[in-house]
Amino acid sequence: MNERPPAVLDALGSEFRRLGEPRRPRAGITRRTLLLTVVLALLLAGVAAAAILIAQGSPLPAPNAQDLRASGVPLPASVHLAGLDAPDPNPAEPPWDIRLSRTAAGETCTAVGQVLAGQFGIVGLDHVFRALPLGGVDACGIEAPDGPVLAGARVFVGTSSQDARTVVNGVAGAGARSVTVYGPEGARSLRLGPQGSFITVYPGYVEEVRPRVVVVTRDGASHTIAFAQSSAFEVADPDGGSPWEVSGEADLGPGAYADEDCAQASQQLGRSDPSRFEASLTPQVCGRLGQQPLFVSMRRFVPSSGIRTGFPWGNNPARTLVYGAAAPRVASLSLSGAGAPRELPIDPHGGVFIAVLDGHVDPRSLTLTARLRDGSVLTYRRSSGLLEPPFTPVCEGCAHSHRSRLLPEAPVPAYRNPLPAREAEPAPPDLPLMRTVRETLRVKDPAGGPEWALRSWQGLPNPRADFGSGYHPTRMLCTQVGFVEHGRLLEPRADGAPLALSAGGEYGVGGGCNEPRSLARFGALAEAVTYVNNPYAYAPRPLRTVVSGLLALDATHPLLLGAGAPRPLALDANHAFLAVLPARYWDVPLRISATVKGRTITTRSLEAFTGPAALETPQARAPDPDGGAPWGFAAGPGESSATGRIVDGRLATIEAQSGILHAGPEGWGSGGDGQGRRRPEPVRFDTQGGPEGSPLGQAASAPPPPAIERRTLPGRTIITGEAEADVVSVTLATPRDVRTLRPSGPAHVFIVVYDGQFFRGAITATIALRDGRTVTEPVPNPNAPLGEGSLEPPSPSLATRLRADETTLAGMRRQVARAEHGGPGTEHAGPGPREKALGGAPLAQIVSGLRDIEASVAADRGRIAYVEAHPGVLPAE
Repeated sequence: MNERPPAVLDALGSEFRRLGEPRRPRAGITRRTLLLTVVLALLLAGVAAAAILIAQGSPLPAPNAQDLRASGVPLPASVHLAGLDAPDPNPAEPPWDIRLSRTAAGETCTAVGQVLAGQFGIVGLDHVFRALPLGGVDACGIEAPDGPVLAGARVFVGTSSQDARTVVNGVAGAGARSVTVYGPEGARSLRLGPQGSFITVYPGYVEEVRPRVVVVTRDGASHTIAFAQSSAFEVADPDGGSPWEVSGEADLGPGAYADEDCAQASQQLGRSDPSRFEASLTPQVCGRLGQQPLFVSMRRFVPSSGIRTGFPWGNNPARTLVYGAAAPRVASLSLSGAGAPRELPIDPHGGVFIAVLDGHVDPRSLTLTARLRDGSVLTYRRSSGLLEPPFTPVCEGCAHSHRSRLLPEAPVPAYRNPLPAREAEPAPPDLPLMRTVRETLRVKDPAGGPEWALRSWQGLPNPRADFGSGYHPTRMLCTQVGFVEHGRLLEPRADGAPLALSAGGEYGVGGGCNEPRSLARFGALAEAVTYVNNPYAYAPRPLRTVVSGLLALDATHPLLLGAGAPRPLALDANHAFLAVLPARYWDVPLRISATVKGRTITTRSLEAFTGPAALETPQARAPDPDGGAPWGFAAGPGESSATGRIVDGRLATIEAQSGILHAGPEGWGSGGDGQGRRRPEPVRFDTQGGPEGSPLGQAASAPPPPAIERRTLPGRTIITGEAEADVVSVTLATPRDVRTLRPSGPAHVFIVVYDGQFFRGAITATIALRDGRTVTEPVPNPNAPLGEGSLEPPSPSLATRLRADETTLAGMRRQVARAEHGGPGTEHAGPGPREKALGGAPLAQIVSGLRDIEASVAADRGRIAYVEAHPGVLPAE
């Protein structure tokens, strides 16, 4: 059913009730009655048209029950709608509701969707309504004594930001008295359904809405759950992009002064810029706050400036930034010269501050005014108090030196706009020599498709290409691989029309350029690429494996090994080769052999997974939010772990946009602390995922089928865990929802997969132990602002850091002493006694690391001594 436009219909109803009251008969129809009749007819026609525009499609397929074991399998007999019918911001759209169910273990499960003609589903971007399967988007949880059973902010993608929907929903429990949600327009007091269920809908993404749910129970206790909140010290972007943040801390590196602090600014990740690889980042600036009230950098950053300054700015819009750190004796900061004067807040932790201005603002026109607590006023009209980068000695045994000069003012670059996306891509490495272009190798497709072909050529190095420092190629050998249709070489694309390949244009999957001397060094460079019929299918079917590459120019008698009997390979004039194999070889370790200077050389495996056997088979499963192949997680020896899609019962990698399947896991992790020691927490968490990458040099086409049908977000967030044996359950609180998971299998592991990325907010886990205790752990969020649950852990206190460094230093000294003087464990055969005592590492390497730790301990002690001798002079940690 559609939600009616209430204000209009209520007004019309009142008017018709008034017209229906007994009145003196009057000939004819009044103009007002006629007008109301026409308005009502048009309104009803509009509602009917809206309903007609929403077509009925086939139900979405249900996930396999085995993929839901960790999060709970809903019982069909327990399923019912809450009947809340929350209106969509667009009155022509169907209302939203919660589907409630129970698991055999007694957990409560919820799913969010729309209700049309009594059915529960979702209206896709194509305006087709599809029923949602049981368990498709469910989150299950257990009764909690100190809060709601479940709460979430489910996000559905739209064709624009305002067409997206953030659906705040949950189950507050039978003891809930009220639920209030605070959003952009204030408070919403929600109607409660069965089990205290609630739901309300906002336009936009959750990062824009930042909803906060307050549940009040019958005993008067209040519980608050905030979604996509941020505690980072941040300011808005002048053009409405992702916010900017600035972080600061003591400089404890070699050569730093005891009163030295540093600051660095960056733009947070968001939907328009979801990758840290492309996010704007400023250089770190440092100054001595014991000697001066503040240090500040006033700079204009422009697109592509990162190539010359050594920090990433890329093709991002120009910005003028004022950032730095102030000592506690600074009471306030004010910036003028760019419109009305503005106050700059100072973060008490680190003393950092930041202003982000449009790039047209000339930093030379700005004035920063600092008012000190003693009443004096200081003004700054340029960057001030910045130290030169620290001197890093290159000779072994050289002492680190302090910096002696202030950093000079950087030149102000001219303003420029970002380049068009196409022009901003890296220049191709070669300029093709057209007379060398060959397309002589053609192979039949074992899947019955068009013929496949390889194109190769020789090229000169492109002077616009960036080959890296010190690398100067002289000639390139290049290839492209695709199928032939209507005389064109095309690369298949799973999400749209095939990509036309041309010499000097896109190289495509399986193509690229190499220098002849690299081929001479390795003998052969090859790649195996497997295509599937549908990368979004629950069980994608491999179609073919395409093997292509280049041999050294003096190599002969090439063979393809691993696909049955050795297969001779034909070479073209540029020593390129091509083979197209049946799909059954997608996970076979293929290799290339050839004869070079009278001896046989053989490549390593081209594609098949060669890691530990324990990491090939999934030990825990989770459904894919897009309905594709399920996700799996496995823990192996040495605290190693692997994550990937499950294809034919094994972990694999699927590139959705290109339709390519790779044998072996998609992500790797370690449950240790990086030094081989197992972390002591009850659960060792890892978070992976990020934006969905496009094939190199290829822009994404139209939204993929899952986004159209299910309105799922691009990208993934994958949380895995390895739990101790006494862990009963793990309740995750993410910026998206709260859900409970149960570890399974001999390794006691679990996995949960979300569509999209968590750009804001921390992730925490409440762990229930078998003895009745609960433990809370932070979970890393790779996309959160730095220091706010991100993969980069927050800096420990100075005292904590010093204790850790001193412990490490003592251990390393004992190792070196045992290696130098002999001792238990140094007399075994194999590596020399020094290497044996040091775990196989050379003594010189350990001694170098020992000096670094000694310098770190000295820096920790120096800072602590300065803070104790000069209390209140430096910012708080």
